[in-house]
Amino acid sequence: MTDGRAGGLSRRAVLAGGAASLIPFRAAGADEALFLAGCRLSDGQDAAALFDGAGAIVAVSPIDARGHGGAVSPDRRVGVLFARRPGQFAVVFDLNARRRVGAFAPPAERRFAGHGAFSSDGRLLYATENDFEAERGVVGVYDVAAGYRRVGEFATHGVGPHEMLLMRDGETLAVANGGIATHPDFPRMKLNLPFMEPSLALIRASDGELLARAALPERLHKLSIRHIAEAGGAEIWLGMQFEGPPDERVPLVGRFHRDRGIVLNEGWGGAYARLDQYVGSVAASRDGATVVTTSPRGGMALEWDVATRRLRAEHRLADVSGVAAQGSAGFILTTGQGLIAPADAPVLATDVAWDNHIRAV
Repeated sequence: MTDGRAGGLSRRAVLAGGAASLIPFRAAGADEALFLAGCRLSDGQDAAALFDGAGAIVAVSPIDARGHGGAVSPDRRVGVLFARRPGQFAVVFDLNARRRVGAFAPPAERRFAGHGAFSSDGRLLYATENDFEAERGVVGVYDVAAGYRRVGEFATHGVGPHEMLLMRDGETLAVANGGIATHPDFPRMKLNLPFMEPSLALIRASDGELLARAALPERLHKLSIRHIAEAGGAEIWLGMQFEGPPDERVPLVGRFHRDRGIVLNEGWGGAYARLDQYVGSVAASRDGATVVTTSPRGGMALEWDVATRRLRAEHRLADVSGVAAQGSAGFILTTGQGLIAPADAPVLATDVAWDNHIRAV
Protein backbone atom coordinates (compact mmCIF):
# COMPACT_ATOMS: atom_id res chain seq x y z
CA MET A 1 0.00 0.00 0.00
CA THR A 2 2.02 2.92 -1.27
CA ASP A 3 -0.61 5.63 -1.53
CA GLY A 4 0.32 7.33 1.78
CA ARG A 5 -3.30 7.51 2.96
CA ALA A 6 -4.12 8.23 6.58
CA GLY A 7 -6.18 6.05 8.89
CA GLY A 8 -9.87 6.64 9.38
CA LEU A 9 -10.82 7.10 13.05
CA SER A 10 -9.57 9.01 16.04
CA ARG A 11 -6.56 8.42 18.26
CA ARG A 12 -8.93 8.28 21.25
CA ALA A 13 -10.88 5.46 19.62
CA VAL A 14 -7.67 3.51 19.03
CA LEU A 15 -6.62 3.75 22.66
CA ALA A 16 -10.10 2.92 23.91
CA GLY A 17 -10.16 -0.28 21.88
CA GLY A 18 -7.48 -2.04 23.90
CA ALA A 19 -9.52 -5.14 24.69
CA ALA A 20 -10.58 -5.94 21.14
CA SER A 21 -10.05 -9.61 20.33
CA LEU A 22 -8.29 -11.05 17.36
CA ILE A 23 -10.79 -12.75 15.08
CA PRO A 24 -9.48 -16.26 14.34
CA PHE A 25 -9.62 -17.42 10.73
CA ARG A 26 -8.31 -20.86 11.69
CA ALA A 27 -6.16 -22.46 14.35
CA ALA A 28 -2.40 -22.41 13.86
CA GLY A 29 -0.31 -25.48 14.49
CA ALA A 30 1.99 -25.35 17.50
CA ASP A 31 5.15 -25.50 15.39
CA GLU A 32 4.08 -23.08 12.68
CA ALA A 33 5.94 -19.83 12.13
CA LEU A 34 3.82 -16.74 12.63
CA PHE A 35 4.17 -13.20 11.30
CA LEU A 36 2.66 -9.92 12.51
CA ALA A 37 1.73 -7.19 10.02
CA GLY A 38 -0.58 -4.28 9.44
CA CYS A 39 -3.16 -4.48 6.67
CA ARG A 40 -6.38 -3.05 5.31
CA LEU A 41 -9.41 -5.31 5.08
CA SER A 42 -11.67 -5.51 2.05
CA ASP A 43 -14.25 -3.26 3.74
CA GLY A 44 -11.65 -0.53 4.27
CA GLN A 45 -11.01 -1.27 7.94
CA ASP A 46 -7.38 -1.02 9.07
CA ALA A 47 -6.21 -4.02 11.06
CA ALA A 48 -3.34 -6.00 12.53
CA ALA A 49 -3.05 -9.57 11.35
CA LEU A 50 -1.20 -12.76 12.15
CA PHE A 51 -0.45 -15.18 9.33
CA ASP A 52 1.51 -18.40 9.26
CA GLY A 53 4.46 -19.69 7.29
CA ALA A 54 2.20 -21.15 4.61
CA GLY A 55 0.74 -17.68 4.00
CA ALA A 56 -2.65 -18.36 5.59
CA ILE A 57 -4.19 -15.69 7.82
CA VAL A 58 -4.59 -16.95 11.39
CA ALA A 59 -6.21 -13.96 13.11
CA VAL A 60 -7.15 -10.32 12.55
CA SER A 61 -7.75 -7.45 14.96
CA PRO A 62 -9.28 -4.15 13.79
CA ILE A 63 -7.33 -0.98 14.54
CA ASP A 64 -8.54 2.52 13.90
CA ALA A 65 -5.67 3.88 11.81
CA ARG A 66 -3.00 2.52 9.54
CA GLY A 67 -0.31 0.36 11.18
CA HIS A 68 3.33 0.12 10.19
CA GLY A 69 6.22 -1.74 11.85
CA GLY A 70 6.06 -4.27 14.66
CA ALA A 71 8.13 -5.48 17.58
CA VAL A 72 8.03 -8.91 19.23
CA SER A 73 9.19 -9.68 22.78
CA PRO A 74 12.13 -12.07 23.25
CA ASP A 75 9.82 -14.77 24.64
CA ARG A 76 7.54 -14.35 21.60
CA ARG A 77 4.49 -13.84 23.79
CA VAL A 78 3.84 -10.16 23.06
CA GLY A 79 3.68 -8.20 19.83
CA VAL A 80 3.41 -4.45 19.37
CA LEU A 81 2.29 -2.76 16.17
CA PHE A 82 3.13 0.92 15.80
CA ALA A 83 1.07 3.48 13.93
CA ARG A 84 2.28 4.64 10.58
CA ARG A 85 4.54 7.65 11.05
CA PRO A 86 3.94 10.24 12.33
CA GLY A 87 1.72 8.24 14.67
CA GLN A 88 0.21 8.64 18.11
CA PHE A 89 -0.62 5.07 19.08
CA ALA A 90 0.78 1.58 19.42
CA VAL A 91 -1.33 -1.52 20.04
CA VAL A 92 -0.28 -4.53 22.13
CA PHE A 93 -1.17 -8.16 21.41
CA ASP A 94 -1.01 -11.35 23.42
CA LEU A 95 0.36 -13.58 20.68
CA ASN A 96 -0.46 -16.84 22.45
CA ALA A 97 -4.09 -15.90 23.05
CA ARG A 98 -4.36 -14.17 19.65
CA ARG A 99 -5.86 -11.19 21.50
CA ARG A 100 -5.29 -7.48 21.62
CA VAL A 101 -4.65 -6.51 25.22
CA GLY A 102 -3.81 -2.84 25.25
CA ALA A 103 -2.60 0.32 23.60
CA PHE A 104 -0.41 3.26 24.53
CA ALA A 105 0.67 6.62 23.15
CA PRO A 106 3.72 8.88 23.16
CA PRO A 107 3.62 12.28 24.88
CA ALA A 108 1.74 15.03 23.08
CA GLU A 109 4.99 16.63 21.95
CA ARG A 110 6.28 13.42 20.35
CA ARG A 111 5.17 11.22 17.46
CA PHE A 112 5.99 7.56 16.86
CA ALA A 113 8.13 6.97 13.77
CA GLY A 114 6.66 3.55 12.96
CA HIS A 115 9.21 1.18 14.51
CA GLY A 116 10.54 -0.14 17.80
CA ALA A 117 12.35 -2.97 19.56
CA PHE A 118 12.20 -4.77 22.90
CA SER A 119 15.17 -4.95 25.24
CA SER A 120 16.96 -8.29 25.44
CA ASP A 121 15.20 -9.14 28.72
CA GLY A 122 11.80 -7.97 27.48
CA ARG A 123 11.36 -5.47 30.30
CA LEU A 124 11.57 -2.36 28.13
CA LEU A 125 10.26 -1.34 24.73
CA TYR A 126 12.21 1.21 22.71
CA ALA A 127 10.39 3.30 20.08
CA THR A 128 11.75 5.71 17.48
CA GLU A 129 10.06 9.06 17.91
CA ASN A 130 10.10 12.54 16.44
CA ASP A 131 10.69 15.54 18.70
CA PHE A 132 9.16 17.74 16.05
CA GLU A 133 9.57 21.14 17.73
CA ALA A 134 13.32 20.62 18.19
CA GLU A 135 13.70 18.81 14.83
CA ARG A 136 15.53 15.87 16.37
CA GLY A 137 15.00 12.17 16.78
CA VAL A 138 14.61 10.45 20.13
CA VAL A 139 14.19 6.90 21.39
CA GLY A 140 11.26 6.69 23.79
CA VAL A 141 11.70 4.12 26.57
CA TYR A 142 8.58 2.28 27.84
CA ASP A 143 8.24 0.04 30.90
CA VAL A 144 6.42 -3.11 29.80
CA ALA A 145 5.36 -4.33 33.28
CA ALA A 146 4.00 -0.86 34.09
CA GLY A 147 1.58 -0.98 31.17
CA TYR A 148 4.03 0.63 28.76
CA ARG A 149 4.49 3.71 30.90
CA ARG A 150 7.06 6.00 29.34
CA VAL A 151 10.07 6.18 31.65
CA GLY A 152 12.57 8.16 29.61
CA GLU A 153 14.11 9.00 26.29
CA PHE A 154 17.49 9.55 24.68
CA ALA A 155 18.68 11.09 21.42
CA THR A 156 19.03 9.18 18.16
CA HIS A 157 21.74 11.68 17.19
CA GLY A 158 19.97 12.56 13.99
CA VAL A 159 16.80 13.87 12.38
CA GLY A 160 13.83 11.84 11.21
CA PRO A 161 14.53 8.42 12.75
CA HIS A 162 12.69 5.46 11.29
CA GLU A 163 13.62 1.81 11.68
CA MET A 164 15.49 0.64 14.77
CA LEU A 165 16.75 -2.79 15.78
CA LEU A 166 18.43 -4.36 18.76
CA MET A 167 21.61 -5.98 17.51
CA ARG A 168 22.49 -9.58 18.31
CA ASP A 169 24.80 -8.52 21.13
CA GLY A 170 21.63 -7.63 23.06
CA GLU A 171 23.12 -4.30 24.10
CA THR A 172 23.28 -2.07 21.03
CA LEU A 173 20.45 -0.27 19.27
CA ALA A 174 20.98 0.57 15.61
CA VAL A 175 18.88 3.52 14.41
CA ALA A 176 18.32 4.66 10.84
CA ASN A 177 18.10 8.46 10.91
CA GLY A 178 16.43 9.34 7.64
CA GLY A 179 17.49 12.97 7.87
CA ILE A 180 14.07 14.38 6.96
CA ALA A 181 12.40 16.92 9.30
CA THR A 182 8.60 16.77 9.56
CA HIS A 183 5.95 18.46 11.70
CA PRO A 184 2.38 17.32 12.49
CA ASP A 185 1.05 20.75 11.50
CA PHE A 186 2.25 20.04 7.95
CA PRO A 187 1.28 16.39 7.30
CA ARG A 188 3.52 14.48 4.88
CA MET A 189 5.59 17.59 4.11
CA LYS A 190 9.39 17.24 4.08
CA LEU A 191 10.69 20.45 5.56
CA ASN A 192 14.45 20.33 5.10
CA LEU A 193 15.30 18.55 1.85
CA PRO A 194 18.13 20.96 0.92
CA PHE A 195 19.76 20.34 4.31
CA MET A 196 19.16 16.64 4.94
CA GLU A 197 21.76 14.75 6.99
CA PRO A 198 20.93 11.02 6.95
CA SER A 199 22.94 8.82 9.28
CA LEU A 200 23.14 5.49 11.05
CA ALA A 201 23.67 5.57 14.82
CA LEU A 202 24.70 2.81 17.21
CA ILE A 203 23.48 3.54 20.71
CA ARG A 204 23.97 1.67 23.98
CA ALA A 205 20.49 0.60 25.02
CA SER A 206 21.15 0.73 28.76
CA ASP A 207 21.95 4.44 28.94
CA GLY A 208 21.61 5.99 25.47
CA GLU A 209 25.33 6.59 24.96
CA LEU A 210 26.34 7.08 21.34
CA LEU A 211 28.76 4.31 20.35
CA ALA A 212 29.20 5.09 16.67
CA ARG A 213 27.65 7.28 14.00
CA ALA A 214 28.14 7.16 10.25
CA ALA A 215 26.88 9.59 7.63
CA LEU A 216 26.72 9.50 3.85
CA PRO A 217 28.93 11.68 1.64
CA GLU A 218 27.71 15.23 1.12
CA ARG A 219 26.90 14.50 -2.53
CA LEU A 220 24.36 11.93 -1.30
CA HIS A 221 22.80 14.00 1.48
CA LYS A 222 19.35 13.48 -0.07
CA LEU A 223 19.65 9.70 0.21
CA SER A 224 17.44 8.98 3.22
CA ILE A 225 18.47 5.94 5.31
CA ARG A 226 15.14 4.34 6.22
CA HIS A 227 15.36 0.58 6.79
CA ILE A 228 17.99 -1.69 8.29
CA ALA A 229 18.72 -5.34 9.04
CA GLU A 230 21.65 -7.06 10.77
CA ALA A 231 23.31 -9.68 8.60
CA GLY A 232 26.32 -11.94 9.12
CA GLY A 233 29.58 -10.50 10.38
CA ALA A 234 27.81 -7.80 12.43
CA GLU A 235 27.07 -5.87 9.24
CA ILE A 236 23.98 -3.70 9.16
CA TRP A 237 22.42 -3.51 5.71
CA LEU A 238 20.71 -0.28 4.71
CA GLY A 239 17.73 0.38 2.47
CA MET A 240 17.38 3.98 1.30
CA GLN A 241 15.03 6.37 -0.46
CA PHE A 242 16.32 9.16 -2.69
CA GLU A 243 14.78 12.62 -2.40
CA GLY A 244 16.77 14.06 -5.31
CA PRO A 245 15.99 14.26 -9.04
CA PRO A 246 13.97 11.24 -10.24
CA ASP A 247 16.30 10.63 -13.17
CA GLU A 248 19.49 10.63 -11.07
CA ARG A 249 20.84 7.14 -10.40
CA VAL A 250 22.23 6.57 -6.93
CA PRO A 251 22.90 3.39 -4.90
CA LEU A 252 19.85 2.54 -2.81
CA VAL A 253 21.43 -0.29 -0.78
CA GLY A 254 24.54 -0.30 1.39
CA ARG A 255 25.95 -1.78 4.54
CA PHE A 256 27.64 -0.54 7.70
CA HIS A 257 30.38 -2.05 9.84
CA ARG A 258 32.04 -0.34 12.78
CA ASP A 259 35.47 -0.79 11.22
CA ARG A 260 34.51 0.33 7.72
CA GLY A 261 31.66 2.78 8.13
CA ILE A 262 29.01 2.90 5.40
CA VAL A 263 29.89 1.25 2.09
CA LEU A 264 27.34 1.56 -0.71
CA ASN A 265 26.54 -1.30 -3.07
CA GLU A 266 27.76 0.39 -6.23
CA GLY A 267 27.62 -0.95 -9.76
CA TRP A 268 23.99 -2.09 -9.83
CA GLY A 269 22.54 0.91 -11.61
CA GLY A 270 20.32 -1.18 -13.84
CA ALA A 271 18.65 -2.81 -10.85
CA TYR A 272 18.36 0.47 -8.97
CA ALA A 273 16.73 2.09 -11.99
CA ARG A 274 13.83 -0.33 -11.58
CA LEU A 275 13.21 0.61 -7.93
CA ASP A 276 11.86 4.13 -8.57
CA GLN A 277 14.29 5.62 -6.00
CA TYR A 278 12.63 3.71 -3.14
CA VAL A 279 13.45 0.78 -0.85
CA GLY A 280 10.52 -0.17 1.36
CA SER A 281 11.91 -2.93 3.62
CA VAL A 282 15.12 -4.83 4.38
CA ALA A 283 15.47 -8.29 5.95
CA ALA A 284 18.34 -10.71 6.56
CA SER A 285 18.02 -14.48 6.53
CA ARG A 286 18.40 -16.21 9.88
CA ASP A 287 21.74 -17.69 8.81
CA GLY A 288 22.93 -14.18 7.98
CA ALA A 289 24.03 -15.12 4.47
CA THR A 290 21.37 -13.35 2.42
CA VAL A 291 19.64 -9.97 2.50
CA VAL A 292 16.46 -9.06 0.62
CA THR A 293 15.48 -5.47 -0.13
CA THR A 294 12.04 -4.62 -1.51
CA SER A 295 10.57 -1.75 -3.49
CA PRO A 296 6.78 -1.39 -3.66
CA ARG A 297 7.10 1.46 -6.13
CA GLY A 298 9.31 -0.58 -8.40
CA GLY A 299 7.56 -3.90 -7.81
CA MET A 300 10.90 -5.57 -7.16
CA ALA A 301 12.62 -7.64 -4.47
CA LEU A 302 16.41 -7.82 -4.73
CA GLU A 303 18.33 -10.74 -3.21
CA TRP A 304 21.89 -9.97 -2.08
CA ASP A 305 24.74 -12.29 -1.15
CA VAL A 306 26.19 -10.99 2.13
CA ALA A 307 29.62 -12.61 1.71
CA THR A 308 30.29 -11.22 -1.77
CA ARG A 309 28.05 -8.13 -1.50
CA ARG A 310 26.75 -8.99 -4.95
CA LEU A 311 23.23 -8.97 -6.31
CA ARG A 312 22.15 -12.59 -6.59
CA ALA A 313 18.63 -12.34 -8.04
CA GLU A 314 15.74 -10.02 -8.88
CA HIS A 315 12.13 -10.98 -8.19
CA ARG A 316 9.23 -9.09 -9.79
CA LEU A 317 6.13 -8.75 -7.62
CA ALA A 318 3.83 -5.74 -7.95
CA ASP A 319 3.64 -3.49 -4.86
CA VAL A 320 5.92 -5.77 -2.82
CA SER A 321 7.22 -4.34 0.43
CA GLY A 322 6.89 -6.64 3.44
CA VAL A 323 9.73 -9.12 3.89
CA ALA A 324 10.88 -11.32 6.77
CA ALA A 325 13.12 -14.33 7.25
CA GLN A 326 11.44 -17.73 7.03
CA GLY A 327 13.30 -20.87 8.02
CA SER A 328 17.09 -20.75 8.16
CA ALA A 329 17.74 -19.25 4.74
CA GLY A 330 14.38 -18.34 3.15
CA PHE A 331 12.06 -15.35 3.13
CA ILE A 332 8.37 -14.51 3.03
CA LEU A 333 7.04 -11.50 1.11
CA THR A 334 3.78 -9.53 1.17
CA THR A 335 2.28 -6.99 -1.21
CA GLY A 336 -0.15 -4.10 -1.07
CA GLN A 337 -2.33 -6.07 -3.49
CA GLY A 338 -2.92 -8.86 -0.99
CA LEU A 339 -0.37 -11.46 -2.05
CA ILE A 340 1.75 -13.53 0.32
CA ALA A 341 4.78 -15.28 -1.17
CA PRO A 342 6.13 -17.88 1.26
CA ALA A 343 9.49 -19.53 0.72
CA ASP A 344 9.28 -22.59 -1.55
CA ALA A 345 5.48 -22.40 -1.75
CA PRO A 346 2.91 -21.04 -4.21
CA VAL A 347 1.97 -17.38 -3.95
CA LEU A 348 -1.24 -17.00 -1.95
CA ALA A 349 -3.88 -14.35 -2.69
CA THR A 350 -5.78 -12.81 0.24
CA ASP A 351 -8.54 -10.23 0.40
CA VAL A 352 -6.47 -7.80 2.49
CA ALA A 353 -3.96 -5.15 1.37
CA TRP A 354 -0.72 -5.71 3.31
CA ASP A 355 1.16 -2.76 4.70
CA ASN A 356 4.89 -2.11 4.40
CA HIS A 357 6.40 -4.44 6.98
CA ILE A 358 6.28 -7.97 8.41
CA ARG A 359 7.57 -9.00 11.82
CA ALA A 360 8.39 -12.65 12.48
CA VAL A 361 6.97 -13.94 15.77
